[in-house]
Amino acid sequence: MAKIPLRTYLQEIERLVDSHRIDEAVAHSRYILQFYPKYIDVYRILGKAYLEVKRYGDAADILQRVLSSLPEDYVSNAGMSIIREDEGNLDEAIWHMERAFEIEPSNSTIQDELRRLIGKRDGIEPQRIRLTRGALARMYLKGDLTQEAITELRIALTEDPNRLDLKALLAVALNRLGQRVEAIDAANQVLLKLPNNLDSNRIMADLLAGTDRDAEAQDFRKIVVELDPYSNFVSPSTPLAEQVPNQAVSLERLEWKAAPTQPEISEQPVWATPLDSASTEAVSSEETVPEWLSSRQDIFGQADLIGEIEEIPVL
Repeated sequence: MAKIPLRTYLQEIERLVDSHRIDEAVAHSRYILQFYPKYIDVYRILGKAYLEVKRYGDAADILQRVLSSLPEDYVSNAGMSIIREDEGNLDEAIWHMERAFEIEPSNSTIQDELRRLIGKRDGIEPQRIRLTRGALARMYLKGDLTQEAITELRIALTEDPNRLDLKALLAVALNRLGQRVEAIDAANQVLLKLPNNLDSNRIMADLLAGTDRDAEAQDFRKIVVELDPYSNFVSPSTPLAEQVPNQAVSLERLEWKAAPTQPEISEQPVWATPLDSASTEAVSSEETVPEWLSSRQDIFGQADLIGEIEEIPVL
């Protein structure tokens, strides 16, 4: 079989999901997980695939785990909002959509969705959505106003100490300013609750390397590489995983063949057997997720709902 760059493979699988070829997308995703069992981008695609066919139990299980590693994931938060609204839990649906708003406060579609959810719960839609401290902090970080971002994050965490997404963002901001001790402390606090948080593991790996805690740094680096295989190829010329060339990681493509009598998507996956089987019914293409979610990527999930990636049995 011919090899294909891993990122290219994932892009092809996403197109399968967008084309509603869910069985095939799931088969390819699970195949990749045999080689990279913690690769978080694969789980994001799986969550989106199950969301497309309203397998909400499976989708929620996966998306919450994605959020434990990537607090800034838009698809996972928006997906969780859809799921919680379907369950009738409007408070949590609003909570997740608020996280989406914090990431992209100027996104008019997100604003409309958030207003709609609030109106559905309270009986009246707000005229406008106010910026939260989390939204302000992210805007400051994008504008290289790191100290201002840190100030907003500290105030926000005083108001709500359970916001682990903001704690992880604080660690990133502190690291950016070179405040190593405080960055390590913030990252460590996140990892006590979310041991697979990608940014916090990366910070610990980078800041502890070459110190008397170098052995610990290697352990953190191992987790980073497990979550994102391209991180294994960062270098002074390509310091960020997203800068690593696509071809740095490749594998042979699965030769998938459809099984028309027993399509995989109609079966409960091995690693999701504890979930409610009532959520596994397929739906028509008219009942898929909104277009505004299908065309976007990236936000965060609620801390007490997040599981650990290593709890996911793979195949």
